[in-house]
Amino acid sequence: MNVEETEEIKREFQLERMILFSDAVFAIIITIMVLEMRVPEGIKHADSEHLHEMIIDLARKFGGYIISYFIVGAFWIKHLRLFSYLKDYTFKLIVYNLAFLFFISLFPFAAALLTETFSPRNLNGLYFYFSIVMLALFTQTSLTGYLVSNAKQLCINHANFAIALEWKAQRLNYFALPAMVVFMLVAFLTDLPQQTVTYVFIAWICLLGFIRKKFYPAPQDLNSGPFIAGLFKRKRKK
Repeated sequence: MNVEETEEIKREFQLERMILFSDAVFAIIITIMVLEMRVPEGIKHADSEHLHEMIIDLARKFGGYIISYFIVGAFWIKHLRLFSYLKDYTFKLIVYNLAFLFFISLFPFAAALLTETFSPRNLNGLYFYFSIVMLALFTQTSLTGYLVSNAKQLCINHANFAIALEWKAQRLNYFALPAMVVFMLVAFLTDLPQQTVTYVFIAWICLLGFIRKKFYPAPQDLNSGPFIAGLFKRKRKK
């Protein structure tokens, strides 16, 4: 075995270690979140009033777990897709990946804070939770941007890499996500009305969706979109 073959095997092994480490972090995070849902002590001998309170508290924690599970799962799917293109790695790639995993690792704490403090009069936990989501998105965008900039060196099928990831739309996160984090901080410090926060968040989501659709419009074919809509399209075509 020559030196070149040895280096190739070593590089593949190190790359596999980085991917396995990332998958382990995701798996541990989901496990920690589900371990937070403990059966309340004394539930067996609780009276009806206390039992009702315990069930509501447990349902709130379960709801927070479900939301966090699917958000973390969505991040893992995107991470899996990104790393499926890799053929090599660099030290900077490791740093970007660790920064992303750092914010992913905060999800158990953010979910616990959300479920313990959330109420119509107290949205501070919700602001913190969404800030963690935004920061995780930002670091994942930075990771994606680094791969796009170095696709020829690090990725297979590098010519279509940016198009496959819809990078033109994703790079708007460099500005949109920090802006939303700052807004959440302002909402936390100034106690903005809930309606204002809700309207701003909805407008932010709609604007990003509009821009994404403008850069990457959905294919106009009979098989795209909801099934019922497809039936009407076929009927009109006939």
